Amino acid sequence: MSAATAPEGQPSNPTWGRPYALLMHTCGAVAAVTFGLMSLLVCADVILRNMGYDALSTSVEVTEYMLIIATFVAAPWVLYLGGHIRIDVLFNTLPASAQRGLDLLSNLLGLGVCGTLAWQCALVALDSHEQGAMVFKALIFPEWWLNLPLLFGAGLLALEFFRRLISRSAAQGA
Repeated sequence: MSAATAPEGQPSNPTWGRPYALLMHTCGAVAAVTFGLMSLLVCADVILRNMGYDALSTSVEVTEYMLIIATFVAAPWVLYLGGHIRIDVLFNTLPASAQRGLDLLSNLLGLGVCGTLAWQCALVALDSHEQGAMVFKALIFPEWWLNLPLLFGAGLLALEFFRRLISRSAAQGA
């Protein structure tokens, strides 16, 4: 089954079993909870500021970090479900063999880009850790922590593109 024909909200190809599906759905749940908490934090901050309190002075910074986490944790889950943006106008007019070729090319490109991004994130995080770099804003913490959501998300995206390549090859060879 092609990602283009997968029902919305269903995995494009459910290979790799339940543990992988659980990991992907956990990513979606973590992202949803993070977006929900972010909404509550922003609302609480607005209400308290309108009442004259500045009790949540770090809320803007925390919201920025939550947005990074939610986005990069949700991305692999969205790709797993086939909910990512696809432009099907050209794709649907092509013969099935050309669709398979374009699908293969897009998965190879995705694997390459996300694998490279994950690798670079790991290198930057290691370098930052070795240098002992710190973020000094309202919150103070090691700089390499900022790379973890991107490393996690890019790594899982690369894994999902790899899974798509393997499962599509197996399906076409069967």
